[in-house]
Amino acid sequence: MVFLVGWLLVLLLLALWSGLVWSGTAMLAALLSQASVLGSGDWALPPALTDVLPTWASEWLAATLENFTPQLQWLAEALPGLAGWVNVLGWLVWGVGALLLLVVGVAIHVAIALIRKSRQSTPSAAAVG
Repeated sequence: MVFLVGWLLVLLLLALWSGLVWSGTAMLAALLSQASVLGSGDWALPPALTDVLPTWASEWLAATLENFTPQLQWLAEALPGLAGWVNVLGWLVWGVGALLLLVVGVAIHVAIALIRKSRQSTPSAAAVG
């Protein structure tokens, strides 16, 4: 019965892990496929950020953003092409996590077996005294 509880815990964690990876993969694919929508005029600091930052910091960030606008635009145009690889990445991440959960399940199983074995082989205090 204790073994069953250990493996049920591992299966529940696997279900949670699968849901997290699946939803993360779907969100990342959606974000990457819509990345090309950003135009060259969208590369500006939001007013809420410039209000909070000191003047020198917001000027520096605005200048840096202006300098990197061509690279950011190129990246935004290249990202939709990477959306096809998100599934492969998702499967790899899921596989590594599932393998780790399997190792945890085997470790729990072995630990329970060793604890049961040590309790059975240890003589009770009443029998010794």
